[in-house]
Amino acid sequence: MASAGGALFDAMAALRDGQDPGIPDIDLGMLEGRPTQVAIDLLVNALVPLNGDADRIRVALNDALSEALEGQADFDFNNITDDIIADMMIAYLAECIYEQVVLDSNDAFAKATDPAQYDRAEKAMRGLIRAAADKHMAPLLTGNVRTLNGRMVRGAQLRAIKDIWAEWEAYEK
Repeated sequence: MASAGGALFDAMAALRDGQDPGIPDIDLGMLEGRPTQVAIDLLVNALVPLNGDADRIRVALNDALSEALEGQADFDFNNITDDIIADMMIAYLAECIYEQVVLDSNDAFAKATDPAQYDRAEKAMRGLIRAAADKHMAPLLTGNVRTLNGRMVRGAQLRAIKDIWAEWEAYEK
């Protein structure tokens, strides 16, 4: 999942700079001016690797891009800012971790006694994970987006995931 996050970072940084994103079957002309959701779908389909995590990566990529580009009817390279890229990467990491927590929790969410309790638990978990992702990724990204590349972001995501898991494990002691 971290590799797909690095590829997402590289693609969005290239698009921000008006460069070809270097993704097979995607060129600038396919994206610019298209409805944003169409551009998101094209990017997600091109970035999802063919592996066992494909479905989870697809969800995380779609959610991160949708959140970062919210309110933009048509895809426009000029609207991609460093802040949008930073927010997108934090959202991507948070969604990846959330998906892993849900996978690891087996049927824990199924123990909710009613849909409202399930919704509260899901929102609380998402909020906690988002705060942790922000805590561990924002310092790296804030003011530094243009000095990073996908490989560096991949490594930062892996470190953040490790740090977040260690933090959570410490709460159990």
